[in-house]
Amino acid sequence: MASRVCVGLIAAGLWAVAGSASAVESAPGAVTTVDGVTVVADMDVRLMVAIGGDVPDGTYVSSAPSGLFCGGVQTRFATQFNYQCWLRIKRKAPVVLAAQSNGHYGVDWTVQWVGCEPVANGAACKLAASEEAQVVALFTRK
Repeated sequence: MASRVCVGLIAAGLWAVAGSASAVESAPGAVTTVDGVTVVADMDVRLMVAIGGDVPDGTYVSSAPSGLFCGGVQTRFATQFNYQCWLRIKRKAPVVLAAQSNGHYGVDWTVQWVGCEPVANGAACKLAASEEAQVVALFTRK
């Protein structure tokens, strides 16, 4: 008698049997129906923010809900604040990023957003990421 190699197909409850007359047969005593399948997936995604352009001291991007506080290159080694340029957010949940700098927005500085939709006259942007996303804030001094 030839030996058989069985490969389980969990989702269908079937067994593929190599070397048999039938391509698929049920294993003895095996259940051949599936009552339900539970899919477990990450409920959050990573949002990364990069800042560029003219970025003097006091220039940063923050988030709502809170957790992201991303400053320019000059803040990289500042120990008095927790500068973080990435955030785990709930998949498809709205997030608002707000740009801050010295002076008045639109008069002294502006920001161009890449990767999200500008709101609040352009000083902020919003997105609802369904997968890992990156946003860039390009600051310009006037």
